[in-house]
Amino acid sequence: MANRLEKLADDIMNLSKDEAQELQVIIKAKLMPEVERQRVLLQDQMPENNPQMAQMGKGQPNNRMASQRDIRMQGLLQK
Repeated sequence: MANRLEKLADDIMNLSKDEAQELQVIIKAKLMPEVERQRVLLQDQMPENNPQMAQMGKGQPNNRMASQRDIRMQGLLQK
């Protein structure tokens, strides 16, 4: 399995610019259903949609560090 993953990594690193852009489009398309599902779940948890959550968050700063996955997902949503 490690050999297969190494080959995949090599293949990705050796993509042309056009192939890399096409791969980006494919990955975005495959992620969109999950991104949309998570967006809806997060929207349902927003304080204006959930009074209980609004009360819990008052006066408490958000000290959570963004994970690498959070950063990657944010980058995909912005493009």
